[in-house]
Amino acid sequence: MPIRSMARAAALVLAGALAWGAPLAAHAQEKASKTKKTEGCLVSIDANAGKMVVKDRLTKKEETYRVKQATSVLDKNGTVVTKNGSKAQLVELEVNRPIFIYWIVDPQDPNGKFANKADAPDPMNRETKQLDEDTMENFGCKMGS
Repeated sequence: MPIRSMARAAALVLAGALAWGAPLAAHAQEKASKTKKTEGCLVSIDANAGKMVVKDRLTKKEETYRVKQATSVLDKNGTVVTKNGSKAQLVELEVNRPIFIYWIVDPQDPNGKFANKADAPDPMNRETKQLDEDTMENFGCKMGS
């Protein structure tokens, strides 16, 4: 086989391998950045340290998330916070209250989780103006706290 034909064959093999491998790499990156959702009860928050702990209502395990206050709802590098449906700050979140966390694999730590959104629903019963026992129980929060 002439050298020119071998070089051409090698180039075709390399191009095929790259064409096959590129979508796999893109899929792996997409999977790593895909947003997941956790529902639970806020155990602790330290906005200054950039850490939030939530007890997952399904697994009953405490999960730690890295957080960083977002500058706007369009901030892709920060944690957007809502409380009772309105824009809020991390420091406004209350411990032992229901919370929804939308998170991705932490870009700074492949073994960690980064909360890109934290949504704290209103746990109050509209009629009694007291904490709704069913809501608190469903999220794994304790009554009386």
